[in-house]
Amino acid sequence: MATKAECVERLWAIIDRLRGENGCPWDRKQTPESVKTYIVEEAHEADAAIRSGEPEEIMEELGDLLFMVLFMVHLYEESGLFKLEDVCSRAEAKMIRRHPHVFGNLQVASAEEVKDNWEKIKREEKHGNSTKIPKTLPALVRTYRMLSRKAIYPEVAEQEEDIISAIKKKLEAIDSGPEKNKNFPQFFADLLIDFCQLARLRGFRPEDLLQKRLDEREKQV
Repeated sequence: MATKAECVERLWAIIDRLRGENGCPWDRKQTPESVKTYIVEEAHEADAAIRSGEPEEIMEELGDLLFMVLFMVHLYEESGLFKLEDVCSRAEAKMIRRHPHVFGNLQVASAEEVKDNWEKIKREEKHGNSTKIPKTLPALVRTYRMLSRKAIYPEVAEQEEDIISAIKKKLEAIDSGPEKNKNFPQFFADLLIDFCQLARLRGFRPEDLLQKRLDEREKQV
């Protein structure tokens, strides 16, 4: 059986051939701008496979995603900007640096403490600036991440009782007054943020909850 390194080398050799002079016309015309779309699509397909729990499907979709990531790196290597070795070295250094409780002497008491320390190290790396949360993320995922960083709506409550009270007030506001249709978009969006916060405080990711429930509803149709 091939080693992990040999498996990556084989995929890299396939990309070499596809991009070569006598390779595939479609693969030869690809650019980082075009390939980024396929990486996003493959990531979503891998996500769906993982949710399905089917090992064969998961293996196939993760393989597709891995191939597209390597394909993207290959394009940049061709341009002379960086190599696969540079990407791996950067990832290796980052993971070691951000896990001082594993590769260093830092003591941590919980997974939450690990997460807080991770964010602290990221801020130090960015000279005090937090890494921007991509606006292309699904809205529920983006909301969850922003709430986790406390970077959205400082007035969003931290206690469940306060959140439930805020939700009730917003529902009343939506259902009253001649301006209810005008104000509905803002109130509804704020309600979604409140519900995301409630799920987060209870240890759930709202995107996962909604996806699971949609799958259940779909099976009932």
